[in-house]
Amino acid sequence: MSLDRTDNELAATEIESGGVPSDGLVSERDRAGLMPCRTETVATHVASLGANRITLLDRRGDVAAGTPLKPGRPILMVNGGGLENGGGIGRMVGYVMEAWNEGERPPMKVVDTRGPQHRRIVWPFFMLRSIVQVVRNAPRQPILHIHLAANSSTWRKMIIAHVGKLCGLDYLIHVHDPKYAEFYERLPRWVQRLVRSMFGHAARVVTLGLPATTMVVQLFGVPRERIDIVPNCVPGPSRLRHKNNPDKGAPPHILFLGQLQRRKGVHDLIEALAQREVVGLPWIATLAGGGRDQLDFEKQAELLGIRDRITFRGWLGRGPVRTLLEAAEILVLPSYAEEMAMSVLEGMAFGLCIICTPVGAQAEVVEHGVSALVVSPGDVDGLASALARSVADPDLRGCLGRGAREAFLRAYNIADYAERIATVYERVSEGHAR
Repeated sequence: MSLDRTDNELAATEIESGGVPSDGLVSERDRAGLMPCRTETVATHVASLGANRITLLDRRGDVAAGTPLKPGRPILMVNGGGLENGGGIGRMVGYVMEAWNEGERPPMKVVDTRGPQHRRIVWPFFMLRSIVQVVRNAPRQPILHIHLAANSSTWRKMIIAHVGKLCGLDYLIHVHDPKYAEFYERLPRWVQRLVRSMFGHAARVVTLGLPATTMVVQLFGVPRERIDIVPNCVPGPSRLRHKNNPDKGAPPHILFLGQLQRRKGVHDLIEALAQREVVGLPWIATLAGGGRDQLDFEKQAELLGIRDRITFRGWLGRGPVRTLLEAAEILVLPSYAEEMAMSVLEGMAFGLCIICTPVGAQAEVVEHGVSALVVSPGDVDGLASALARSVADPDLRGCLGRGAREAFLRAYNIADYAERIATVYERVSEGHAR
């Protein structure tokens, strides 16, 4: 497969499945077992190139490399909470920095505008420190990579963007929030003008999929040629342990990763686990992510008589998350709103049977019956049916797990991400030079 790049465009490509890239990430034994249940065409992602249009790019990440970034121009990753307290965004930034630093590239540093979320009184200190970091680095002409979500994140990032503009710096906005349009539409008109100005002055805007791209174009008037779709990526093991075998009588392990809140469908998951067709099967579950509503969900599980089968965990670092992914057979995320959930990608990387909803760019990630069981948000009966099928049928779990792993290797492997984002940074630099 090849991609021919002219001055202003990349050829659209489509990949037919039937093999796994020889990237050294899986053993020959694993590669032989990664054939999906049926042949599929891997959908292509969208990225902006060429005037007044969006050009399709290969989702595996075979993006034609741009001219290397100019030596010494650092990247400042601006997000609230940094790597340890930044939730899914922070985890993604950590993955990106590891992949970025494996090559000979300009330095990449984190600028934390908020600090720990549970210690809100300290955020002004982190905000002030962030401004100082930007100003001190200004002589080196860094690119500000601003990770944006709704609510207070927007206020903090508007300040950083304005400081960057005063210092003559380029910045790009990376949109993560699936409900950003709803947040924006509730703002007073004068604040909306400030948000539109922030987007208007951005050198590039990065989105995770088509829904966010449409939102950025329609709400903020960003030209399509300034938008890059760069899907989230995660690391994965080089070799999968054998999963989904009903040996030793161990019950299947169901895993939820993410903040425990209604938006992520945790209440639906607990109700579905208590349904007659599920509760009578052997399984255990871990709900990891914490949050202020955790006690309410524990009480719900207690009332439904399944509290003894569910382990509730707080927010976990990468090591404990990896341990859970290695132990689990099924990953479920019945969310009402996502852009592109890190937990689903992580489950795919570990070859888990995925059960999720087709919200946001998630619909571009999984295919029902091939790499996941897809249910509608709020459909408790459908969720219970999917759980019952996957718990009772190890062959189905294995089939969907192989499809998920193959999709991960083709499109969502962090090993390919550095080149993708380097291409975006090069476009920022090219725009600065004009």
